[in-house]
Amino acid sequence: AGLKVCYHMMPGLPGSNIQKDVDSFLEIFENSDFKPDMIKIYPTLTIKGTGLYDMWKKEEYEPLSTESATKLVADFKTYVPEWVRIQRIQRDVPSQFIDAGVDKSNLRQLVHKELREHGLECRCIRCREIGHKSLKEKIEIKDEDIGIDTIFYEASESEEVFISLVEEEYDALIGFLRLRDINESHRAELDKDSCMIIRELRVVGREIPIGKKSKKEIQHKGFGKDLIDEAERICSEEYDKKHLFVLSGLGVKQYYRNLGFKNNGIYLYKKIAS
Repeated sequence: AGLKVCYHMMPGLPGSNIQKDVDSFLEIFENSDFKPDMIKIYPTLTIKGTGLYDMWKKEEYEPLSTESATKLVADFKTYVPEWVRIQRIQRDVPSQFIDAGVDKSNLRQLVHKELREHGLECRCIRCREIGHKSLKEKIEIKDEDIGIDTIFYEASESEEVFISLVEEEYDALIGFLRLRDINESHRAELDKDSCMIIRELRVVGREIPIGKKSKKEIQHKGFGKDLIDEAERICSEEYDKKHLFVLSGLGVKQYYRNLGFKNNGIYLYKKIAS
């Protein structure tokens, strides 16, 4: 159907341990049956009024400490592929309600400190987004430094193509597109012998109202169209597919119509020239 997939990973559950949690994390990115687009990492918390709290009080369960969780999540982040976005680290639970487990509310910052101290980095989408990068260093975008990177990988019995626009001097992600080869689908619209689907298109940075432009921001500068043009090229030249679909939110359907896409059920659709 072309939907995006986000996994919630919960290290530190009863019956697990550090090694099992690491193995589970590796499995979701190495096994093509899985490979989500996004993840949220929520270390298990022990809170009064839960069965887990009772187990902890009876010494039947030992939660992850803040230090252990920091090292574990830092380890996780070194394995994350460039086509995955870590949406969140840690649930938004006030620390005064946590009886055992991670008792700090700034786990993400602690994790990044751990990575820096060991000379490691995370290559996930969020960590490379130009908006986040520009908070740490001054970045001046130059057209000649922007290039297209493409990653092909197997996921859920088909092939995914992750197309990204990168400011190469700073390794800063400007935008990306998720393109999927459709083999089989329960959706009648996608029941064609030769089609692919754009599952997600995103140009990162602060939103600007439609019709407005800003010299300082990267929205509305044609980067989205550049990504779509590359998706059309790959669809036609590398997969010999004749039809390109888009799963789009209502607010941006007109954007695709302006690029030649037409309504087709819940999707938008375009016939690709050979």
